[in-house]
Amino acid sequence: MIEPFEKISRPMALRAKVSRSNYEKCRAESDFEEWMYGTLLISLSSAVLAAAGYLILLFVMGIAFDIITLILIPFIFIGAALLAYNVRAYSVRSARDYRGSLIDANIVHAAGFMLTMAESNVPLKNMFENISNLGGVYGRDVALEAAYILSLVEEDGMDIVSALRQAQATSPSLSWQELLIGLAEVYGSGGSLKGYLRGKYEAYTERKRMDVRRFNDSMQGLSSVFLSLVGIASIFISLINLVFNMAGWLANDSIVWLDALIVVPLGSFIVIRMMKASNPEA
Repeated sequence: MIEPFEKISRPMALRAKVSRSNYEKCRAESDFEEWMYGTLLISLSSAVLAAAGYLILLFVMGIAFDIITLILIPFIFIGAALLAYNVRAYSVRSARDYRGSLIDANIVHAAGFMLTMAESNVPLKNMFENISNLGGVYGRDVALEAAYILSLVEEDGMDIVSALRQAQATSPSLSWQELLIGLAEVYGSGGSLKGYLRGKYEAYTERKRMDVRRFNDSMQGLSSVFLSLVGIASIFISLINLVFNMAGWLANDSIVWLDALIVVPLGSFIVIRMMKASNPEA
């Protein structure tokens, strides 16, 4: 039963170029063919469950199995399969974007470290080797990108310039792509790595400063809105509780607990999610 699914998943993997590109940028341990095979099984399982659930619902509700109800089964089957596939594809795309954001947030520190090593005449390959071992300092995703470059050199036998260009083409971060392609050009032409890295470090530092300033400004505005809304909601709920108590509809402060147990936690959760979305380091 499994072999036919494998035969179907292989041509699907060849045609899904966008999903393949996104998946490669996630630097997953398994290859894209395995992901497509798993996605196919999940999509088919979702389709079967959706169709079965539809039939069970018809039976429980006592609806007759006529031509109109039965003709919907293929549409439900196909719709559930497409939905499951697109959810899987979206999760990969989201993981790619999140990795890119984390790399962008930490690239200034990695560039500064590379500049320090360049000033000490550390070979380019050793720079990436050192960064790959410092994921706790410069971010796991930056370290993973550096490790990928090393694997291209040591396992695939590429020269460092070719490895940089290959890694640049499959990186989820535009900033990391700019850094790598510049390193490839400078190193390949015999230019000054110190001068190039100094310029990139200064540019990333300025960009980081502006990003932090914009983040702080947005957080101040968001905090003001949050406090205002929570304050208004608390006053409104307290007034409702008072009116209900005066009318004899309530004998306690149960509605006030709604504010403490739902409004404030929910509002805090929303604010935290918005902070996380605007800055992965928050």
